[in-house]
Amino acid sequence: MNRFPSILLFLTISGALFAGGYERFEENGKVGIKDNSGKIILPASFDALGWSDGNFSVIGQITGYRQQNRWGLLTLKKEFITRAEFESLTSPGGDRVIVSKFINPFNLKFGCLDLAGKLVIPLSYDDLTIHGLRAIVMVKNGTRYEHGLIDLHNRSILPVQYKKIIPIGSLRYSAQNFSDKTALCTEEGTWITDFFIDSISGFSHDLAVIRKAWRQGVIDRNGVVKVEPLYREVKITGPGHVMVRKADEWQMIDASYHDLHRIEADELRFSSCDWSRITLDGKSGFVDEHFQPAWPLDYDYLGPIENQKVIAKRKGKYGLLRLDQSAVLPIEFDSVCLQENFIRTLQRTAGKVSWSLYDTFGIKKTSTFYEFLGPFHTKLFLAKNHGYCGGVDRYGKEQIACVYDSLLEINEDLIVVRFKGQYGIITHQDQWRLLPQNNPVKLVNQDCFIERQHDLLFLKEFSGNILYFTNNPITIFPDHLLESLSNGTERKINFQGQIVGRKEQPEILPGDQFFRESEGLAGIKRDGKFGFVDNRGRLRIANRYEAVGEFHNGLAPVKLLGKWGFINSSDQIVIQPTYDATENFEHRATYVLRNGKAGLIDAKGNVLLELRYDSIQRLPSQLILLTDGSLKGLADSNGRILIEPRFDSLVVLVPGSHPSADRLDQDGHVIVKQSNLYGLLTIDGLSIFPIQYSKLSYEPQKNVFIAQQKSSWESFEVR
Repeated sequence: MNRFPSILLFLTISGALFAGGYERFEENGKVGIKDNSGKIILPASFDALGWSDGNFSVIGQITGYRQQNRWGLLTLKKEFITRAEFESLTSPGGDRVIVSKFINPFNLKFGCLDLAGKLVIPLSYDDLTIHGLRAIVMVKNGTRYEHGLIDLHNRSILPVQYKKIIPIGSLRYSAQNFSDKTALCTEEGTWITDFFIDSISGFSHDLAVIRKAWRQGVIDRNGVVKVEPLYREVKITGPGHVMVRKADEWQMIDASYHDLHRIEADELRFSSCDWSRITLDGKSGFVDEHFQPAWPLDYDYLGPIENQKVIAKRKGKYGLLRLDQSAVLPIEFDSVCLQENFIRTLQRTAGKVSWSLYDTFGIKKTSTFYEFLGPFHTKLFLAKNHGYCGGVDRYGKEQIACVYDSLLEINEDLIVVRFKGQYGIITHQDQWRLLPQNNPVKLVNQDCFIERQHDLLFLKEFSGNILYFTNNPITIFPDHLLESLSNGTERKINFQGQIVGRKEQPEILPGDQFFRESEGLAGIKRDGKFGFVDNRGRLRIANRYEAVGEFHNGLAPVKLLGKWGFINSSDQIVIQPTYDATENFEHRATYVLRNGKAGLIDAKGNVLLELRYDSIQRLPSQLILLTDGSLKGLADSNGRILIEPRFDSLVVLVPGSHPSADRLDQDGHVIVKQSNLYGLLTIDGLSIFPIQYSKLSYEPQKNVFIAQQKSSWESFEVR
């Protein structure tokens, strides 16, 4: 048996119970203390021993005890130093004990006892934490929490008037005022700096990182700024030594390759208007077309600009703002969903979820708070209340009462609903068109529907008349139904239940395998061999091939004696079977593979692109992407090499249009990547931008390029 888990468990329990040679023990639901020889020091007569946070320690032969849900101090000789009168009793170490007590039924206050039980810090604070020889205290002033610094005899070091006070080592404290500016002081309360810092780190090697806005620098323990806050990031790596990194730089470059504007940012994203969203140090704002600030870096999230409005997030809440930063909806919602001219909002209050509907003028449309409000669909917002589903129209009216199990299908005229476990159809005026029934139904149009009864499908009028029925699958189209028979035949049925068209499949004998028709011929496998039949099922090319493809441009690939070639519709071999693999002809050329290498041939078998690539792929522009190992290159549709495979990736684009290769002309360009850096080439491979950018993209709306230059770390000596 493996005994290690038991040993580990014993060590864990021992670490929790032993304190300075003592351990707690329990008898009959009460707790006492033994020494490490097992001698009982305090009998098991207490509800708890130690401290109210669950820790156990003995300080100068003194510890805490609990009786009748209150805490007090006693010695190991069972001498009670204080009565059990405190709500909490915790030991931060040293000769002070933090206690709390209700001074009235609503106000819990904190203070400190010494080990003699004397209240050396009165019960006058709403919170108190001890750090060495100082205590940070907090008092609630209305809705504001104010902090101060005292010594362990309650003498004031810093008055109780600061937003935060944080110990940062080396006998130093940082204090933040209610303007969110920070200063550095000693443990004696002597100010070392003014309130000019946004934040400060703890000290390391007598240095600390300071921040002003998003920029970082370095200060020493005497308040001397050793590195001005000019950098995106700073790391203290040793005594007198730091590493610094500037912010990444983004450039806007026009189609004539002129450097237009530059800006420092972690991320830059274009919007549909002239502005770009900028993100820096986790905060977002907007800059204009000249990279000048339009919105400050004051938001945790900014969505895309839609109809001159933006969803914004700040301090965990969302709102909808206009471009002048005025509020359509204030930033106070847990979720905001913008859809065309409507806004759905979510608020959570005391665990309750409430959805509402607004228009883009900020006018509330719904008078009811819903458990859920979904996107607008056809004529309704799907709504849910008290666990049931309904629908709200664009004016906020509950058009479909929230009484249904679910709304299954909605069109312009009718809605399929599930009601008390049954299926029915209602109008958008919430009137029954088909009363609830057990059988599932599907909408066809405003006059008829399909009902499923076991394996049968019935086309019915709302009066109940059966127009058509079948046990075959039916597909609904706007102007007809399509029934698919098991033999591949398809029937076209009108909405009166009449068969108005039929598409027969060629007769297939048992064991035949039939393939998709192309150019009037379809491959067929019979007796283990492949040939072609016409659309009437007549054998046009004998079953004598090992495999076949589809006819394209008058040619079809066939496999003979383990190799692939091409035949025409008269069963004449046009290209000899000498290839290991091939594809169907497209644009008068096809790809072929021999000995693991790919190339391109034309319809006469002439080699357009030498068989020396690991793979080739036709792009939407009809250019050909070449792959040699992991490297990419480019060729045209005639097999002319434009760019030799030497790049990790490449993207073909056209300035002035969307970044695609749908059309290419003399202005065509290629963004290439090499060793994680990007550059720009012409289609013919001439360099336009050197390969030096961390990111490079094309913005078709502005016909400009956006390039990112990522900064690198540098060493910095501090004297």
